[in-house]
Formats: sequence, C-alpha cells, structure tokens
Amino acid sequence: MKRAIYKGIKDISIENYNKPKVTEKDILVKVMRNGICGSDLHAYNLGGDEIGIYKGAAIGHEFVGEVAEIGNDVKGIHVGDHVFINPSIAKAKPGMLAMAGGLSQYDLIQNAKLNWNVFELDKSLSWDRASVIEPYSVGIHGKNLVDPKPTKNYVILGAGPVGLGAASGLYEQGCRNVVIIDIAEDRLAFAQNKLHIDTLNPNQVDLYKKLEERFGTTAGLLGDPRLNIDAFIDCVGLPQYMNDFIGKAKMDSIFVVVALGSKEVSFKPQFLAMNELSLVGSAIYNADDILEAISNIENSDNNFPDIVSAHYPLEKVKDAFERANNDKNIIKVIIDVNEQ
Repeated sequence: MKRAIYKGIKDISIENYNKPKVTEKDILVKVMRNGICGSDLHAYNLGGDEIGIYKGAAIGHEFVGEVAEIGNDVKGIHVGDHVFINPSIAKAKPGMLAMAGGLSQYDLIQNAKLNWNVFELDKSLSWDRASVIEPYSVGIHGKNLVDPKPTKNYVILGAGPVGLGAASGLYEQGCRNVVIIDIAEDRLAFAQNKLHIDTLNPNQVDLYKKLEERFGTTAGLLGDPRLNIDAFIDCVGLPQYMNDFIGKAKMDSIFVVVALGSKEVSFKPQFLAMNELSLVGSAIYNADDILEAISNIENSDNNFPDIVSAHYPLEKVKDAFERANNDKNIIKVIIDVNEQ
C-alpha cells in the first residue's frame, strides 16, 4: 500500500505501509479521490504545526471512497458502499482532521457510524462529483451560521472552493442577493457562468462604491451611511476586509471567518460595539452541513462540482501540490488515490 507523508515545508513523499487492520468498531475505506485543500497548502508553504499538520503525518482530508472491510460491531454500513468521510472524527484520537489519511490507498476509519463520520453516497454519483463534498460542506457551514434568508444581502470574500461553496449553498436555498469578490477572473467567470452569482473584482472597480450601488446604505448609530449588507463570509483571510467590515458594515451585521488567515488583524473595539457587529468563527461543518452538500451535488443541475480542474495519480502528489500552489487558473486539484 502507498500513502503520502508530510515531511515539512515543500516536502511530501510517497511511502509504503501495511494495510490497516480493522477492529470491531472500524471500517476500512479504499480511497478513490482526495482533494488538495488550502490548509494542506498552508502546511506545504509555511509549515503545519499551527494548523495541526505535523511532520511524519499521513495527510489528506477531502476524501471519498469505497468500503473495503467492516468490523463486527458496525451497523448500517456495508462492504461496497460508496462513502464520504468526515475527517474531523475519522480517527479515535482528537485533533486528526488534517491528518485523516485521505492520501492513503486504504484508510482506517475508527468508531465508524453512519451519518456521524461516515455518509453513504448514491453509487450513481461519480467520484469526481463526490470529491468536492468536503469543501462544499465548509462553505455551507459558513453560510449556515448566519441563518440565511432570501430577503437578506450577502457578500462572499474569495472565490476559491470554499467561497464558491458558500455562494452556491446560498443560491440553492433561494438567496439571490449575493456578490462574490475576488481578483482571479477565471474564478469570477466560474461564479457567474456556472453558479449564477454576481461578482466584483476590486482590482477593476471601486469595490465599496459598487457594493453601495448594489445594496444601498442604512444609517449607523452616529448617522453615518453604512453598507446594507447582512453578512460577510470571509473565505480569503485578508486583514483589510475585516477592518473594512468594522468601518463600513451596518448595525447588527455579521462577519464570518472561514479562512485560515495567517496575518494578525487589529481594530478598535469601540466601533464593533457602537454598531453591534458580530465576528463569528466557522470551524469545518456538522452532519447537517454534510447532508446538505450531498443533497446539492446529487442534483445534476448543480454545477459546483465543476470546480474540479485537474487530476493527478498518487505517485505524482508533489506535482499536484505544486500545480495547486502556483496555477491560479484552476480551482481544485484532485488526487486519484486509487484509479478508477
């Protein structure tokens, strides 16, 4: 068996290992697809200690596959089932989210439970469509934290897989007052043409003037005009956006932090208080978010899975990481862990 091991900055290797042994409560999954995540790239470029990816780790967490073996005590899961795995609870040891082993040909899922850490997929669903469930769930969780309503106004910061997932999730539940912001024209074109989401490129327009034209303004506590936007969902992690939110957002609006921004943010709390603004952290997803993502992609009219831009075999995982890291014209790189 082969798997990818994180060795440190710009250092990932393929190593041989023995097929894991299944105990009574476990299942063994033959991994078919694993996507490269922004957190994987963070570890690849800057080191993984602060985000829970340590040297020597079997990495990979955006994965789907086929059940190969089951323990005697496992209920409702069968050999041959196609499944998505919640990597945050794939292992008995806490804190293994980013080291769940999705870039391993066979991965042991401990304490396996249906609709908890194992989610059955329709076998008619292609592996490519299924491979985007994890980032889609992250985006869906971010938008679900603001209790979205079709009558409210939303701005998504960043048109990467998670930002596009949040935007798509909003659209799927009837929210049309949505704008996604990015500087990558290919990604903005995807949002417009595939997801039917309005876009803005801050390198080409006066961003806040355009947002004011799109959504209007309301008066702040001191009578100052503030953007009539109910929620900002940050999937890019640039400090300027949080500072702009503090300075421009209307009373009672929400800023959801999804991105793992690496730079510190500073602001005066008085402006947060005076306009009753909320900063909310969004950490991964729950079972409801996952089931929503699966339901969305099972609809053939949903184009979010088209984010899949490139495939690499497991043996070329280093090339895949370099492509995901440097090619800004693609959205999602997928590793075919076992080819099919």
